[in-house]
Amino acid sequence: MAMSFGSLVFLSVGGVLALSVGANLRNTFDLLGAQSTLLIDAMEDLLRAEMGRAESAVDGVAQLYKQGEFQIDDEAMSAALASALAAAPGVNAMLICTPDLICRGAAVTGDNDAKYPAGTIRKLPAETEKSPQVRAVLEERQQVDGRRWGAFVANEYGLFANVSAPLSRDGATKAWVIAAVELQNLSKITQELSSRFGTHAFILDGDGSILADQRLASPDALKNGILPLTPLANFGDPVLAGYEARKPEAEFSTQRTRDIEVAEIQVDDKDGSTSWDGENTYVAITREITGYGDRPWTLGAYFKTSQIGDEIERVMGSAMLGLGAMAAAVIVAILLGRRLSR
Repeated sequence: MAMSFGSLVFLSVGGVLALSVGANLRNTFDLLGAQSTLLIDAMEDLLRAEMGRAESAVDGVAQLYKQGEFQIDDEAMSAALASALAAAPGVNAMLICTPDLICRGAAVTGDNDAKYPAGTIRKLPAETEKSPQVRAVLEERQQVDGRRWGAFVANEYGLFANVSAPLSRDGATKAWVIAAVELQNLSKITQELSSRFGTHAFILDGDGSILADQRLASPDALKNGILPLTPLANFGDPVLAGYEARKPEAEFSTQRTRDIEVAEIQVDDKDGSTSWDGENTYVAITREITGYGDRPWTLGAYFKTSQIGDEIERVMGSAMLGLGAMAAAVIVAILLGRRLSR
């Protein structure tokens, strides 16, 4: 009888404990998945808002030209470009390029311009001399209809993403309007989100080189040789250097994290060993998005496993307390059964 009482208590209490711990674990992973989704959603919303302003700027100028509001190289054109720049924070320049590959437009001066105060919108005169990179972008643009994001363009001021749209009237394309967005603007987004969520946010070109990172948001990044499109292995971030060897976590299904990959990245110590206490283990959350070039962009963030380990430890702690209580209940049941059997 004593063992029967003990077995009954073990099965009943153990079943309730197993269900409770399982539910707590599922709830914990659901919460972590929801937090990951919130972070990546916020990053995507800010990114699309930033790039969407450039898209709206070229669409607006193209519509004005179609309606006959300005001609190429007249004063109304300069006014239209300046107005589009003023209405599109984050857009660094607006250009109109004709089929002869001559471009003119307007630009917002940065902090490193000694001639104009920062934020001044200045006119860019027609320019015929171009780097082979810029010439290739313009020649490719002539082969494609509609609005599109082109290849990155680099100059002495930085690295730029660009979106363009044809200027058409009476069924004929006369030129193309181009809006340029400096990639450092995207790094400022990662810097803001890193601070807000207590993590390290980043944007990758595909999954092999860096597009945006809080280190690139520094005004002196270019001077210090910290450059966008640097391969991850050479960027100087050991966590991102290990991104290619990441191990996706099966616990975070697509039901918990909408189109988000949750993966583990192990960073070795300088001597090549692995930290025994998990301090060198990181969790990376990423999502691929398309629409801004030939390759998808990867939005992501990483943080130490210790930042989420507390949640798991609390669940395990409650499980251990439950096991202790169950053991005490079984012992009491066995002792009571013995007494009743006498």
